[in-house]
Amino acid sequence: MLKRLVIALVATTMSIGFAQARISAMSSMSHAHFPTCAQGLVSKNCVCRAEHSRAHQLCTKGRYCHTYDGACTQ
Repeated sequence: MLKRLVIALVATTMSIGFAQARISAMSSMSHAHFPTCAQGLVSKNCVCRAEHSRAHQLCTKGRYCHTYDGACTQ
């Protein structure tokens, strides 16, 4: 009886750990697949990142990336 309890506890712990790892991996990939924009007019989708802070914004084609504050404008 004690063996079954230990096996069930280990299996539950492993499945919870796996689920948490999947969730954290998905949230860390928010803008990972987009390249970083250069200062100026954007020719394809990219992430406009601020030079001296963590601010960033996703820019679409035809917008202007301002790297001093990480913002995109039209």
